[in-house]
This record gives sequence, structure tokens and C-alpha cells, in this order.
Amino acid sequence: MPREPQRSADLPEKLLIISCSARMLAQSAARAGIRAVTLDHYADADTRASAAVSETVPFQNGGFDPPPLLEAALRLAPGKDYPLVYGSGLDTQPDLLEAFAKSHEVIGNSPAIQRLFRSPPSFFGLLRHCGISYPEIRHERPARTENWLIKSGCSEGGKRVRFCAQDQAGPEDYYQRRLHGPALSALFLADGREAKVIGFNTLWTSASPTQPFLFAGAMNHAPLDARLRQQVKSHIITLVKASGIKGLNSLDFMIDSRDELQVLEVNARPSATMALYDQDAPEGLLAAHIRACRGELAFDAAASSSRAFRVIFAPKRVISMASSAWPAWCADLPVSGSPVVAGEPLCTVRAEGGNPIEAERLLEARLNQLSARLSAAHPSSS
Repeated sequence: MPREPQRSADLPEKLLIISCSARMLAQSAARAGIRAVTLDHYADADTRASAAVSETVPFQNGGFDPPPLLEAALRLAPGKDYPLVYGSGLDTQPDLLEAFAKSHEVIGNSPAIQRLFRSPPSFFGLLRHCGISYPEIRHERPARTENWLIKSGCSEGGKRVRFCAQDQAGPEDYYQRRLHGPALSALFLADGREAKVIGFNTLWTSASPTQPFLFAGAMNHAPLDARLRQQVKSHIITLVKASGIKGLNSLDFMIDSRDELQVLEVNARPSATMALYDQDAPEGLLAAHIRACRGELAFDAAASSSRAFRVIFAPKRVISMASSAWPAWCADLPVSGSPVVAGEPLCTVRAEGGNPIEAERLLEARLNQLSARLSAAHPSSS
């Protein structure tokens, strides 16, 4: 049997992990020798394999339902024993995060910082104060809508981004001029004063007609020249000093037609792109996140391979295959025999290569292979 990882004395023995999907954080915790209790929307098979306890919690209106989540946390991971690390989901519900701060030590950014980055007026005000460019925003509907998007400050993963020409804005929405080209991100560590960029990534979105900007994957080693890389690093350090942001975070941005950087958003919590680098850190990136939140920015990692992943969404309601039927390069696996409704994540396909071209080609081949396997397991009815 493989030896259990030895936990460093400065890391907590136990953690409560809450995220829309906790698999990535649970695996990183296991790499550091930390016992994790996870609460998320899926409790996938590989999440359960990495966590000591894993339980699903209900969603309500696209977010966590507070009473069941708080009850499960207090029942399974009482605050005196389990510090809280959170991923996607709680960052868009700062009031709920504030409730957790009364019962648990929160290792991550505070509710006040989440409100700063999740409120469009405060976030874009911060960017203006720091002299950082972003795509034009408006609060009145543009007369010509074809080059405008509707966005919401209270969503994540592109779930509430849609074409202005096809929808109406709600009370928490705003209009933003659309840029063409790939979305990019920088994964970074911060201690509230300084920052270290871990890597630059290309982000992919789904081809769904109902959620065209839904996050669907990423690849590291984004093709940015030295000038743009330095500008991203400068923006990150400026924002860290202005806000006090800590831990593992990501900055999303695009390059406009003039080859200039335009910032889209800051995710003030560990992002999905940490999966592209976690195995490069001997104790995993969750350990680095914990230390950075506690003021220690020391971080050493080997040069990263070229890695990519893509989320596969169920095209129709399916019953998950047995665990043994999934290829080893698939993650976020539904428990065998469980139903997955149309439009929900079915699994994540991963690939690694000597360079980005190799990694992307291998990813494409694996996507085709999995598609054929799924078609054979779930033939379409005539």
C-alpha cells in the first residue's frame, strides 16, 4: 500500500472544505496529509476517495441553501476542530461566509473582500482607482446591442453571462462591451502585501446555446509575450496592495484589438485552474494557500508540464457508468449508478504533454474517445 503523506506541523490536521465541486481541493488536501470533510453539490466518486467524509448539500437559486449547509457543517465538522477552506460558491454569498466566520476559522479571503470583488460598483471603482483598464460597462441598455453582454456580479464561472441582444438585464446585472478572442487568467498566491504568479492560462467556455460563456476548461502556458506577462503581474501586485487579498486567487482578463490588457474579474478564492499546477507543488497548492493566508508566501514548485482539461456536460439524462468503466484520465466521476441530468457536469477530461500543442491534441483525442464510449453506453433512442 502507498504510504500516507506526512503532514507538516504548520498545517491543520483537519479541514472543512466547501465548494460547488470540492474534488480538486480534497485531492490537494490529501496530498498534504490533511483530513478533509467536504460539502459540495456532487460528492463525486473521486471526491469521496480523497476525503474522510463527503456529503452533498442542496442548491437554491443557483447558490448554496444556507440552512442545510450550516447544519451539515456543524454536524460533520464543528468549528473548534475544523478550519474552513472554501472554493467557488461561497465567494458569491458573502453573508453566508460571514455566518461561517462566527463558527469556524476561515482560511481564505474575508466576506468584506468578497463584497469588494463581487460588487460591480466597488470592483470597477477599485480598478479605476488603480489605473487598470477593463472593457467598457454601462447600466443603461445600449441602443445597439450586438457587441454587448449582460453580466451579474453575484454569479461565478460565467453562469450568468449572456448576449445583450437575446436577454434583458435584471436588478443585479450590468452591461459590458464584448471583446473577441480567448479569455485568459493568471493563478497567483498573495499574502495581503505581495504576490507570486503561478501560471498563465487559456480559459475555455461551453458551446451551450443557453450558457455560451459557462466555464468548461483550461490549459496552462497561455501564449503571452513578456510585456503582457509583466503587466499582468504588475496589476496583480497593485490589486493585492490595494485590497489585502490573500491566498490562492485568479485574475481573469482578455487582450483587446490594440493588444492591450483588459481585466474582467478577480476570483478571490482557489480557482479551477489550480488543477493545472497542483501536482507540481510537493504538498499541493492547498498547503500553499493555507500558508499564504497566514502570511507565508514562500512557494517553490518544479516547472509545470503542459496540461489541459475540459468539462463534459451531459447532453441528456444519463446513468453514470461503473467506476471501472471510466478511463484513468477522467475526473469528477459521478458515483456509479447515479443519475446525471441534462446540462449538468458529467466528468472532466485531462491531458498532459511536452508542450501546449501536444497537450491539446491529446485532449481532443481523449474527448473523441470518451464520446464514442458514452454513445455506446447510452445509445440515442430512435
